Amino acid sequence: MPPNDCGDDHYVAGAHGTVAEQTDEAYYDDRSDADDDMEKGRIKFPQNKLYGRDRELETLRNIFYQGLSSEETQDGCVVEMPEQASRVVFLSGYSGVGKSALVKEFVKQVQAQQKMNKSSSESVLHFSGKYSEQSSAAAPFSAISDLFSQMTHALSRKKSDKEGNELQSKILNDIGSSGLLAANADGDRVLRGTFPVLAALLDASRPNDSNNKSEEGGGGAPSMNAVKESVHELLSIISGPLKRPLILFLDDLQWADAPSLDLLSFLLSTDAQMKNVMFICAYRSNEVGQDHPFASIMDNVKESMKDDVQLVETVMDLFSLSQDVITHFIADSIGKEEEVEEVTELAEVVYQKTMGNIFCVMQAMEELVRKNALYYDMMCFEWRWAVSKVELSTTISDDVVETVKGKIKELSSEIQHMLIVMAYVPNTLEVPVLTELMKRNSVSLDESRVAELLKKATEEALLMYSAESDNYIFIHDRIREASRGSIADEDKDDLLLHLSLVLQKLAKGPETEWCLFVAVDLLNSLPSEKTNCNDLARLNMRVSVIARNRGIVEKQSELLHEGLQCLKSSGKLWEDYNLTLSLLNDVIPCDRELGCFDEATAAIDEVLANGKTLDDKFIANVNQFMVKCDSSRDYGTAIEDGIKILNMYGYKIPLKPTKADVVKEEMKAKMALKNRPYSCLAEIPVKDDPIFQLFAHVCECAIFQSHERLLTVLLKRLIRRVIDDGMGKEFPCTFAILGVLMQKKGKVQASTEIGNVTLLLLEKFKSDKIIYARTKMIVIATLGFQLQSFRSQVDALLHCHKDLKFVGSIENAMGAAIGYFCSYLSAGFPLGPLLESKLQIVEEYGYRYDKGSFAVLFKMLRQFAINLRQRSDNPSEFNGDAYNEEDTLNGMNEQKSKMMLRDSGAYRIQLAFIFGDRECMTSMLDILSTYPYTFHDVTRLHPRLCFMGLSAFAVKYKNKEVGEKCLEYFQKLTKAGSLNAKPVYLFMLAMKKPSKSAFESAIDATKEASTLHLEAMVKEHYGLYLQQQNEDKLANDCLASSYFSYYDWGAHSKALRMTQQYHFLAKTSRIKAKSLFSASGCTETSSQSQSVEKYSVSSTRRVSYVYNSTFRSK
Repeated sequence: MPPNDCGDDHYVAGAHGTVAEQTDEAYYDDRSDADDDMEKGRIKFPQNKLYGRDRELETLRNIFYQGLSSEETQDGCVVEMPEQASRVVFLSGYSGVGKSALVKEFVKQVQAQQKMNKSSSESVLHFSGKYSEQSSAAAPFSAISDLFSQMTHALSRKKSDKEGNELQSKILNDIGSSGLLAANADGDRVLRGTFPVLAALLDASRPNDSNNKSEEGGGGAPSMNAVKESVHELLSIISGPLKRPLILFLDDLQWADAPSLDLLSFLLSTDAQMKNVMFICAYRSNEVGQDHPFASIMDNVKESMKDDVQLVETVMDLFSLSQDVITHFIADSIGKEEEVEEVTELAEVVYQKTMGNIFCVMQAMEELVRKNALYYDMMCFEWRWAVSKVELSTTISDDVVETVKGKIKELSSEIQHMLIVMAYVPNTLEVPVLTELMKRNSVSLDESRVAELLKKATEEALLMYSAESDNYIFIHDRIREASRGSIADEDKDDLLLHLSLVLQKLAKGPETEWCLFVAVDLLNSLPSEKTNCNDLARLNMRVSVIARNRGIVEKQSELLHEGLQCLKSSGKLWEDYNLTLSLLNDVIPCDRELGCFDEATAAIDEVLANGKTLDDKFIANVNQFMVKCDSSRDYGTAIEDGIKILNMYGYKIPLKPTKADVVKEEMKAKMALKNRPYSCLAEIPVKDDPIFQLFAHVCECAIFQSHERLLTVLLKRLIRRVIDDGMGKEFPCTFAILGVLMQKKGKVQASTEIGNVTLLLLEKFKSDKIIYARTKMIVIATLGFQLQSFRSQVDALLHCHKDLKFVGSIENAMGAAIGYFCSYLSAGFPLGPLLESKLQIVEEYGYRYDKGSFAVLFKMLRQFAINLRQRSDNPSEFNGDAYNEEDTLNGMNEQKSKMMLRDSGAYRIQLAFIFGDRECMTSMLDILSTYPYTFHDVTRLHPRLCFMGLSAFAVKYKNKEVGEKCLEYFQKLTKAGSLNAKPVYLFMLAMKKPSKSAFESAIDATKEASTLHLEAMVKEHYGLYLQQQNEDKLANDCLASSYFSYYDWGAHSKALRMTQQYHFLAKTSRIKAKSLFSASGCTETSSQSQSVEKYSVSSTRRVSYVYNSTFRSK
């Protein structure tokens, strides 16, 4: 229990409101013995008033109540706001100005208002966390962990009211049924590993069933993206059912660690789209400049507000209190409420020294008491001062930290020691932990004595009881600072060494891992002669593993470099060979992953210069190749380096293989397989070997450089390696490249077999999300779509995108998204605002993670959809708001421009074919015919060759070889059984040699494949052919059916243009078109037959206009 529990009896109505149970500098004097404080000569500061913050409180209340019904607001006023929009308040001010007190008072007021709400007894959920100047010493996410600790406590315990129990049950059930946070799901493991304090909350959401207990470990270290997605899911579940916003308060963000700021930036971004949450972010304005990371977060939020209606942002600057307010505060503090004018002179002096900072005011008043300049007259029973203004002024120190130091020095040695110990540990300390830390130099206190000391420090207004954490904490950071400065310099190092040793002993599980972070930070701050450098290097490595397992690669790198620096500064680098080698081998891949190529290269050079054996240098050699590849993208040079390294380890691979080399390696692989199919590889055991990583990267470089012979030799040699020594986790993905090679050679059955075997092998590595999702994406996009339909696999690509995004594999996630949208369009799924908004979200995601080349592709696809849906004078051109082709290409280098022109040309020629733009078709054929007719990504190759072939036959292109090559490609796939190729192949045949039977066969194929867009095009060209044959009635039926197919697809611009070309369509209804077309020997698609209401083209034209204008307004 807190030392002084202030209940509702202390509630005071009025302008100043009430103050919550105090946890801030503006209301910190929570001492017991209130009745005899005056006799003891101690000032009792007011505990139930917040001074001079009426306007700020009103602002916070207005922000909180925005968008709620009139019953929910305190005054019945309703402010226009999107439903469940989130609020962000950036609260700035100097240290001690009262930011935390303001927030606490605000929460108290909305809670009091809620108690008077007759319609609902649901409480206002609010959680908080505070960073300290030592946040770098604490475990990552220290304040957010404190916030989650409060959340766990609040949501895990049983509620006393029925409505509270129902809300709690719903939240827990939603957590337990979430696909991401359910027992043993990815998010469940991530949250338990990164925030151990959430374990109790996650356990409470599980049914009382032993089968639902979460398993330890699994899935490897999480990525920062996984942490973001998991936290977002948890907060969304909690805030979703609330009738009032969830209040999350983070204080002193100027000291937040980099991972915390990264997470906060995501939660406040348009990507997260948080709803029904009120974020209050407090920081010291004088410590956050333009170059501070938190400043960029605020700038990003302000920028996103221009387009995001789901976010309301407010900046509040909290200034010091006025002299008049300080005068009333001092008068109330010394019992002069009725004689305020008597304290004017005293208040003036205090104000001039403190400039209205409430914390400094209270420290100044207490200093005057300690120095007897202000005293309690026992005869008159009142406070008096008998010195001049000048004497008062000189009595008050100019430095508030020195003032507090003076106060601490007057306390007992036990309290001083306790405060110093607490000051060097950034976390809140439970009494048992604090007791252990205070045992030093034959001084041993029991827990009851430590509890007494805590109460005494609270009486002296240095500590306060925090109900949220159920522990004692410093009232203000300046008191912590003063406590740290109270130890003699000659004793400081020994104390820190003692604390670090005790903390290491106390670290006995996930919930106490923070002890190791603090311990290693304390030791790293000591001179090298005070520590055992080898032991400290090992401790840094140990804690770096914990940081990695929490998804914080930056912290991992920081700790590893601390360990390395420790060995360097002591002159003991390489003294312990195995320790130094292990440390450098951890540093190298960590820095490379972070893109710190210079640091990684320095560590690589160190190992290559001092490593004793070739095996000892293996990680350095492999990462040297990968650093060059990642930093320069010079795949030709990277291949040379990679082959050189492989040959160093005895693989004897020629850099420029001859045809004989390829045949020789293929024969060796065949002998190793013993004439068995590739599926026999599934029986081979798994082996962790980094050589597979090197093979994988060299093979990828060979693909980009189109070195097919070298690729074949590498893959066949790797297969032999697997058969002889076991399979590494990178093998399935590398093996899939062999299928890509077969696909490029036109060997459909062979590539499909390899794809199936790859999926079989992949089951061995299902727990590795990156390997699993990336390999599956390659198999689907390059091999699966050869025979399977786009429609059946499009969702699988979306799942791959989500999984890769979750694990932080951004580039692969972007690749999966490209495959998803390209296959979506090739499948003929509906166009519309939903598709365009999805494209825009992924486009913004690409820019956020510096993947602009992918973002440009999404912009182009969005413009393609817009051109089909919205009216345009030149629908075959890309010069709209989403994408301007000319400007984009002009801003690219030659290589990127060439690649972009290939992809944009594939969709421009599709638009030209749909809108009958023969000139554009011809110009696009001139461009696209210069590119190879093979590509590893089927989702992008298919639409390019499809509309190249159709356009070539439509315009009778001068180079007949273009159309024939495309026709041959789809013919080969059709014979192999491809569901995607058959309708395209038959359509091309009909365009090449038009006839009734050819077009009707093509129409049947498009229906069978459910490719609505191709069906609309075939019908239109069939109608044009029938017009040439003077079969006008049947031609009109075909054109009418084509019109409705275009419209159902979502190509409203094309449908509108058809009504302008064919006036008879204005009198045609859907039912009539359906019956006439059925009578001609064809049947309508299932999508059309589902809708049988009778309406005319003119009415659909109006619907199209409303549909488009609605999207534009959004």
